[in-house]
Amino acid sequence: MHNIQGHAQSLPHMSGMFIRNDLVASPEEAKQKQQKVWGHAQYQSISNNLAKAGMTVLIPQIAVNYIDANHQTFYYPTKRFQATDTASASEQAQLGYALQSAKDNNLGVYLPLQLSETTWFQALYNHFDSKENQAFLKESATFSIQIADEMMQLYESAYGAQIKGFYLPFEVDNANLYEGKALDRWIEYYLQPVTRHLRQLLPKGRIVTSPLLYTNLKQPSESDLSQWNTMWQNVFFRTELDTLMPQDGAGWESASADQLGAWYRSMADMITTSNADRKLQGRSATIELWNNPESYSMSGSNTMDITRLEKNMQAVEPYVQRHISFSAHSLMPMSEDFLAGQANNEAYYQAYTESQRIGYVPTKLVQKPKVTYDVQNQNNIEFHVTRVGDETGYVLYRTIAGKRIKIKELNAEKEQTTFTFTDNQVLPHANVRYELMAFDAYGNRSLPYTCELSLPATIADGISDFSKKITKVNAQALSTGLPVQTLTFAEQSEGFAYEGNTVVATRLTEHRPYVPWTEKREDYTVQEQIYTDAEGFAHLRLDLGKTQKIQAIGMSFVQDRNASIRIPATIQYEVDGHAYATAEQPSMPQIDFTKPVMGENTYQAGEYWYWGFPRTAARGRIVDIKIRLEYNVFLFMRELLVL
Repeated sequence: MHNIQGHAQSLPHMSGMFIRNDLVASPEEAKQKQQKVWGHAQYQSISNNLAKAGMTVLIPQIAVNYIDANHQTFYYPTKRFQATDTASASEQAQLGYALQSAKDNNLGVYLPLQLSETTWFQALYNHFDSKENQAFLKESATFSIQIADEMMQLYESAYGAQIKGFYLPFEVDNANLYEGKALDRWIEYYLQPVTRHLRQLLPKGRIVTSPLLYTNLKQPSESDLSQWNTMWQNVFFRTELDTLMPQDGAGWESASADQLGAWYRSMADMITTSNADRKLQGRSATIELWNNPESYSMSGSNTMDITRLEKNMQAVEPYVQRHISFSAHSLMPMSEDFLAGQANNEAYYQAYTESQRIGYVPTKLVQKPKVTYDVQNQNNIEFHVTRVGDETGYVLYRTIAGKRIKIKELNAEKEQTTFTFTDNQVLPHANVRYELMAFDAYGNRSLPYTCELSLPATIADGISDFSKKITKVNAQALSTGLPVQTLTFAEQSEGFAYEGNTVVATRLTEHRPYVPWTEKREDYTVQEQIYTDAEGFAHLRLDLGKTQKIQAIGMSFVQDRNASIRIPATIQYEVDGHAYATAEQPSMPQIDFTKPVMGENTYQAGEYWYWGFPRTAARGRIVDIKIRLEYNVFLFMRELLVL
């Protein structure tokens, strides 16, 4: 096969897509967002477009949203659990709509089980150690069996030809089942009883799981691959699970095509071994490796461009039987009048289907955008963009001292004609070059609009220029009312620049109250593929401008519930070349899994402070901060305080 832009005979194609039925059915949410819930016509539209694109599978993600024993939301009309079902009529109709639309469009469906996301991830990150966690697994197994029975009784007679198997919504990953007895407990308390029962219900049906795969944006070690594959070989040997469909992590920005091949190649070898094991056991050797290529994008465009999507699929194509993507909401046309509809999906759908039809992703002309800019408050650069064609988004790059950084992407909604980017609090007294390009759904980019400007010196020239008194920091670390010098990292992919082997700060601002990244993500830095020196440190150096008394140093980071956003292992603070203090990783149970929030993430992120308090008073000017990373992947840095 030629490269993606070449004229190859064919491209990898998707066999089907997931649909988030829980996102499209709530009357309360529809009223709040002034949109409509999905009905039969919307499912028909999705299934019809799947079929037109040559796809044959639709997977509704959730049968039941299980909150606790007294509160569940059912996406089918349950009889057994009527007393605890809180679903509306539109929510109860969702699986019926999915199955009927699949039947009308000749699609196969994998019936989902329940999702209990809050309790599940809390138990998973605890390695199922507590009695409560283990009881949760056992109770979940019983509930899964009960709803599988009920769904088959309800739907098998009318939709037996469409039901191809079952999908297990509980997500595991390549980080949390290696310790202690976590894997054994998951297998013995949940997978064994559930998959054994599902096999009895559908002897020839497939039982599918789609775990999270975090590549950490680097090639896997032999140990990484061995741990992962040994875990799944154990699962296949001891359970009836027969379909492994990893989420490739590319949409979440925790993986790229460069790393995926090694993981999937080793998984394919493991599948071969597992099928041989099953033959020796006298069992059917039907295990398959599928791929879940994420078609959404966390970069700001909402949907991944087709060039990148195809490259991700192409990297694993030799090793998998199918590609089933999460999710239809990122690719299938759906009016914004309805919940989860995105106006630009039609352009991405057309780009995908045209590329499939001709066998390559075509090069198309994208017009250079019309751009003006102005400078606000001396060092905030505001760009004004006017649509000139059918572009689906824009991307902004900034270069300072030869270092080019992607600032952000912006989704250009179909009906919108003007857009605004702001690059906030750029380093004062800097010479800056900007490039702003339009892009289309295929991944083609325009020629760049460019500009260069010199920023004036401002009060932010020196970190010691910011002094103010506060009574407490993050409600726990109390100051004594001393002047506080504050450095806040802000804006995606900013905050660090490289000078030789040293990472230095590029942005300064005043201290602000803590706001979770899920509520105000632009306040945070997302740092990818962080530079580390020979000792394994990311090194940040601050010049306070003059020798000062330093009584404490604290730095905060944010971690999300999936642990794809990491926090450091330790931070070593040095003052004028001498050891000052070492801050250890805060305790993991500080993450609050109980408070749902709005935004990209599902659960409240935790802010973690690394405080260094010296045994004796210290004075100095140069502060070296050496961050030892647990994983070289996304790092959300919130704030640095020097007291």
